Amino acid sequence: MLRLRKLKKGTVLVHRGERQAMVWFLFRGHAKEVSPSAQEMKGRTSWFWYPGDFLFAYPGFFAQEPSLTNMQLIQDSLLLEISYVDFLNLKESFAEVTPLVEKIRGYYERLRVEHADDMLNLSARERYLKFFSAHRELFNVAKQKDIAAFLRIKDDGFHRYQ
Repeated sequence: MLRLRKLKKGTVLVHRGERQAMVWFLFRGHAKEVSPSAQEMKGRTSWFWYPGDFLFAYPGFFAQEPSLTNMQLIQDSLLLEISYVDFLNLKESFAEVTPLVEKIRGYYERLRVEHADDMLNLSARERYLKFFSAHRELFNVAKQKDIAAFLRIKDDGFHRYQ
């Protein structure tokens, strides 16, 4: 049911408006979510995924609703992939899958709530330092502009936070 996939940097896994036919486990590499933005023609980076993450768009794979965002690899990556049909077969065969899925969804929902809370309650410097401390490796992979958009800070002066 699982397929190992090597995909190139820039690959769009899910386009906005599509139903996500696959879900991925990111074994190696990084990905970003790009949300529509009135200010940015190409959209705004609204999330990052890291090695060890499940990649699914909101509302996405489990609800089989059209994605509200694009999901794109930001470096060559190694992923485990399962189709929605195979996921349903797995779910029917193993009762443990349903509570596991809810734990996964709850985990990512908690991370998104924490991020939203940080955007409201931390200064730009505090947001930068917290994110840099937790995800230092991303600064060698992602564009500074994308990290700044995610943290909702100006990208013209990261050096002032260091």
